[in-house]
Amino acid sequence: MEGLRGNTRQALSIPHTIRDGRLGSVVNTSAVSDTGEHYDLVVVGAGISGLAAAYFYRKKNPEAKVLILDNHDEFGGHARRNEFHAEGRDQVLIGYGGTQAIDTPSIYSDTAMGLLKELGIEVDKFETFFDQEFYDRWNLADEGDTVLFRAEEFGRDHLAVRGKGMSVREWLKDAPISSEALDEIVMLYDEPKDWMPGLSDAEKKERLARMTYTGYLRDVAGVGDEVLAYVETLTSDEWAVPASTWGALDAWGEGYPGFDGLGLDDSQASPLNSFSMRRFWDFEDPYIYHFPDGNASIARLLVHALIPGSVPGEDELDMESVVLAEFDYSKLDTDDNDVRLRLQAPCTDLRHDGSPSSAERVFATYYRDGGLHRVTADHVVMAAWHVMGKYLMSELPSSQRTAMQDASKQPLLYANVVVRNWQPWVELGMRHIRLTGGDWAVAQLDYPVSMGGYEHPQNPDEPIVIQMIGAPSAGVQSLKQGAITGRHRTLKRDFASFERSIRHTLNRALGDGGFDAKRDIEAITVNRWGHGYAREYTSLWDSFWPDGPTPAERASKRLGRIAIANSDAAPNAYTDIAIDEAHRAVEELGEV
Repeated sequence: MEGLRGNTRQALSIPHTIRDGRLGSVVNTSAVSDTGEHYDLVVVGAGISGLAAAYFYRKKNPEAKVLILDNHDEFGGHARRNEFHAEGRDQVLIGYGGTQAIDTPSIYSDTAMGLLKELGIEVDKFETFFDQEFYDRWNLADEGDTVLFRAEEFGRDHLAVRGKGMSVREWLKDAPISSEALDEIVMLYDEPKDWMPGLSDAEKKERLARMTYTGYLRDVAGVGDEVLAYVETLTSDEWAVPASTWGALDAWGEGYPGFDGLGLDDSQASPLNSFSMRRFWDFEDPYIYHFPDGNASIARLLVHALIPGSVPGEDELDMESVVLAEFDYSKLDTDDNDVRLRLQAPCTDLRHDGSPSSAERVFATYYRDGGLHRVTADHVVMAAWHVMGKYLMSELPSSQRTAMQDASKQPLLYANVVVRNWQPWVELGMRHIRLTGGDWAVAQLDYPVSMGGYEHPQNPDEPIVIQMIGAPSAGVQSLKQGAITGRHRTLKRDFASFERSIRHTLNRALGDGGFDAKRDIEAITVNRWGHGYAREYTSLWDSFWPDGPTPAERASKRLGRIAIANSDAAPNAYTDIAIDEAHRAVEELGEV
């Protein structure tokens, strides 16, 4: 698989015409073909939230007929799988094109964890499936201990790899920064001061809540521009925004350098911290709960549970057998299915047959094969991006439409690069690189997971997947505006420009280890997620936080027979939240 995946031009074309009021110029909107199909439930969006909604609905109503619509040519939403056939490897190489892992399963609700268990996922098994000695076996530096200082920010390229037990000063002594900047970085890591003397703990946190991370370092800690350039991408991998956008209070909570001297009480999160920071505060699960394709395996298990014939010859799948299972996409939308999954069928309109308060059915219209088609349903779960909700549901109150528009997701790029071997990484002693700027914030070796007959590469001479992560949101802007700017940049670029960027970046990062992109790269897939992470609410950018009410609370209110799911309804960009919101939506439909 090579080229652009994720938010492809085909997947976005109809939604964009709807957004821009141009659908009528593409298709005759007055000529809607009634299919004659009636369903107990129509789900809009085949991501994890939409699939989970269909699952929960069927669990409550085992005889229910369900139709799932999605604008993409693949199910799973942001939980996407990439497959490659590398030269010199008999077995397929699997990469993840979206959601990486079951992040912090100890925090999962009974509902979310219950669903995983019903699908045959036993998270404790990852303690064996994930080779936890892999990195030490090859003497590879810890995550966060390798930085590529780029010439664009620092005058010349320099790869800094921190060996075991190495001090910060030794690690960065040859970096292209002034001695003053080196002293400042060492100070931030090792001996940060109390730059807010005389303020109470609450007053310090209140002040941090009103500034960005780089603003804190510049205006309070007094460091120079070189240090600000050094930290700019420190937040990009975790939060999909640069340090010049991310709040200082959440940077403290995440443990980024520069805060220890403040003496802040860290026994619990501050009410002013973001929702994610507060939610994960007391939990430190290892980051090992990872399928080879990320959480695409959860989506695949859901589809098989809903459509048993989707994997011919497999009556049952579990967390191991799903890894190499081959789905037959021609079986997803057949007349004899109780649940039908209709891909490349973007929804264009949802409206009740009469008043939402009293109607007995909903019309669901979608685009496919050059025309508009309509089905009816007793209930609908709208599990697509909330920013589309305002366009699909004209019956919504104006305040709810406005609230949906607030859910502007943070754009992401997940590129999988198949290389003929990973000797350069061993030669340089690293597994994860943070870059100080450009298209990519991170390049890393694929996680060492072997399960279900799938074998992660064990020898550095074998082909492997390098994952690269880009966070295009612009800095020094609000979360929402930065996301919009980054999305426009991302969706305007073609595959060739991303390919050039990947080749150039890896040559610079790995060249000293003997890497040559022309010789060593076998395949590239770029998963382009203009609509990626559900955005966080923070006290820095959102005046309603933390006291509320939030736009998500208004946006997710049920309208008649239409309930609203997706992680935007929290909003929180995690798989368990997508599942929980699906369950809430289905429970709300039980009221009508």
